[in-house]
Amino acid sequence: MNPRFLSFQTLRFALISVFFLMFTSLLNGQMETPDTSIELVPEVTSVAEGETFSIALHLEPKEGWHIYWINPGDAGYAPRIPAGWVHPENFTIGDLQFEAPHFVPFMDDMSYGYDDSTLFIADVVAPESFDGDVTISAKVEWLACDDSQCVPESGEVSITLPKGNGALDSEWHTRFNESRSVHPIAVDWISTFTSTETELVLDVEIPEASSLVHDVWFFPEAEKLIDHATEQTIHVSDGRIRIQTVSGVDYDKFDEFYALLQTVPDAESRSQSFRIHVTREDSLPSAEFTSSKTRTPWNFGGEEPSAVRAFLTAFLFAFLGGLVLNVMPCVLPILSLKALSVAELTGSDAKAANIAGWAYTAGVLLCFQVLAISLILLRTGGLELGWGFQLQDPIIVALLALLVVVVGFNFSGLFEIRGSFANLGGLTTKLTNMRGMGDFFTGLLAVLIASPCTVPGMSLAAGYALAQPWPLLLTIFLGLGIGFALPYLLVTLAPPIRKLLPKPGAWMDTFRKLLAFPLYGTAIWLVYVLGSQAGIMAVVTFLSIALITAFALWSWTKGRTSSKVSWFAVSGLGTAGIVAIFVWLPPVPTSATSIVAEFEWSVEEVERRHEEGKPIFAYFTADWCVSCKYNERFALKTNRVQRHFEENEFIVFVGDWTSYDADIKRELEKHGRAGVPLYLYYEPGGNINEPKVLPALLTARGVVRRTALK
Repeated sequence: MNPRFLSFQTLRFALISVFFLMFTSLLNGQMETPDTSIELVPEVTSVAEGETFSIALHLEPKEGWHIYWINPGDAGYAPRIPAGWVHPENFTIGDLQFEAPHFVPFMDDMSYGYDDSTLFIADVVAPESFDGDVTISAKVEWLACDDSQCVPESGEVSITLPKGNGALDSEWHTRFNESRSVHPIAVDWISTFTSTETELVLDVEIPEASSLVHDVWFFPEAEKLIDHATEQTIHVSDGRIRIQTVSGVDYDKFDEFYALLQTVPDAESRSQSFRIHVTREDSLPSAEFTSSKTRTPWNFGGEEPSAVRAFLTAFLFAFLGGLVLNVMPCVLPILSLKALSVAELTGSDAKAANIAGWAYTAGVLLCFQVLAISLILLRTGGLELGWGFQLQDPIIVALLALLVVVVGFNFSGLFEIRGSFANLGGLTTKLTNMRGMGDFFTGLLAVLIASPCTVPGMSLAAGYALAQPWPLLLTIFLGLGIGFALPYLLVTLAPPIRKLLPKPGAWMDTFRKLLAFPLYGTAIWLVYVLGSQAGIMAVVTFLSIALITAFALWSWTKGRTSSKVSWFAVSGLGTAGIVAIFVWLPPVPTSATSIVAEFEWSVEEVERRHEEGKPIFAYFTADWCVSCKYNERFALKTNRVQRHFEENEFIVFVGDWTSYDADIKRELEKHGRAGVPLYLYYEPGGNINEPKVLPALLTARGVVRRTALK
């Protein structure tokens, strides 16, 4: 019994408390823990010789907390009895039986478990003869979590039953039957599977009598076999179900396993589960399916939106995402280009303004469609690509950076191609001699540089689009392009808006030179991306190309002003050199993102490092903690936080509480926590006994801000 529940103010009160707890334990094996109540309950009032009866662990988490199924999903662990049951000689107790699980979502992760009163039943076989009362006890361990922390809990439970006729306890017998009604039904359906690094496919032959089993969710009892948070596609034909889903990290570690097929809940929230035994096969039989349906954990059990509604919702989010994309930081340099163009339009006639707006819009829409088509083709070829995929290629990154640098050179006056500011300094109009081409190419460039940015609505729309047939994908990307182009198009088509803009004048030349600097800033960002992908030599190569480009452009301008052919020849040689470098440049292997070294946490090591004057970040985690893994994935392991730790020479300690550790438990309690996660920042020169405690839910920005050195 945890001492916190006892008062030691007087010996008399302590003795009374101990007696009371022992008495209630004898009655029903019940005890309280911080976040869960647990008791051992029998289905019978007495034990008959040679009969089988049932007992159950009854766990009930507090509101907002949950416990876990056999396979906890992305994190967690199920109730367990590590040392086994303690019982009289010749009695046999079977394994715990688990009810069908519920989904337990947290952010983007998905676990399986229970958030209310749950019985874990075990069958007990009594010998043909025995003497006296029957006492059964056990030490139980389980994990209780809410949305911010996970607490490993344990408790000792016990019941004592008299020898008798084995009569059922009317109250608990009803509760046991309710629990059994949601146990999976064991079936002998022929079930096989195949798995690769990316996909697991389950094939189940369904008897004709069970033909209504067609809309189900696949719960494997094997951990890390599948990605629990991703969608499952269910293909159905007469007598067969085939389910496709994303593989987990241990996709190749099982040749057989047990799993549940749980039907979608009906109008009264009732569902049925079937337990199947699945074996691995090299290939699955060919089959034709009459229908298919894709489910996610978030829409399983709820009414699926109609296809039209889902499409319209995705299109709306794509449109809104395109609008918001205009004000994202990565697009601000392109807004500078458009600002120059808009300013110039104040002195233009309506026709010129209209041409500029429609040309820019055409460039935006075309670029979005080209990106969408490229995605379709590359994904068809087996590549798992998403939004912003073009910046995953170092060559494309280098070309984009070079284009931005060239435009910046022109804005700075290194070389002159006079013309509309909107057409990249006049370059495209002079080369094509077509009105509006500058605005068209500005639209192309805007989309290419904006593509790595993602806003919430856009990511939802892109995720929907990538799962749809190609006509719908193209339409969603069209909505994205319309939203992105609309603000500039409205300015060019609406004379009242243009009249509000400042009139053209000498200020525009200064503004033009000023706008070169955000372009250089964009180039720096792209070169940083290039360096992360391909290493320092790729950066050196790019800077060499930029230098040759600058000299070639300057030479070309000198040739125009002096009319000397030699300057054009020098410029041509420089251009040929640039082309040759890009054509014959050997591929550079990408380098993995560096990760700051992490050390095992201990009080002694933290004290020693603190004395050295180093900034220290310590975090306490566990493999079964959902919020811990979420914070590590989206905050601590991000490039931003890792660079911050590396640049400021942080010493990072990890306290792994996957298995019980008394020292870690004391450290958690020291800082007012009953479980993980816990994040501590020890400032150099600060009080080691009073580190800064970070929130339980982290962001990369928040970690950097809260651990900034003074």
